[in-house]
Amino acid sequence: MKHLVAFASLFSSVGTLFCCALPALFVTLGAGASFASLTSAVPQLIWFGENKTLVFIVGGVFLILGLVLPKIFPPPVVCDIDGNPCAATKSWSQPLLYISMVLYAIGGFFAYLAPILLV
Repeated sequence: MKHLVAFASLFSSVGTLFCCALPALFVTLGAGASFASLTSAVPQLIWFGENKTLVFIVGGVFLILGLVLPKIFPPPVVCDIDGNPCAATKSWSQPLLYISMVLYAIGGFFAYLAPILLV
């Protein structure tokens, strides 16, 4: 369950990048026309910008679940039928959650703080 939440938090936090951080990055680098052509080629990306509050709420919920669930339901010592411990999955699950948190913070900065600071 923890690994599913870690992946969900990663993909939802990447959604925050599509709504806010990537457009700002492209404009900063002078590639606003490239981002406009990207959104015309993939118009589904516009949905992220139109619904950024929903994207941030869902991403935040998954991040909180990723932090809280391991404390409520500790992972089992043995994961598979052969009796091999979960060392391999434990080694990438926690860093994946931290990467998701960093991506979420970057997206949140560009969505909510950068417009206030630039005014």
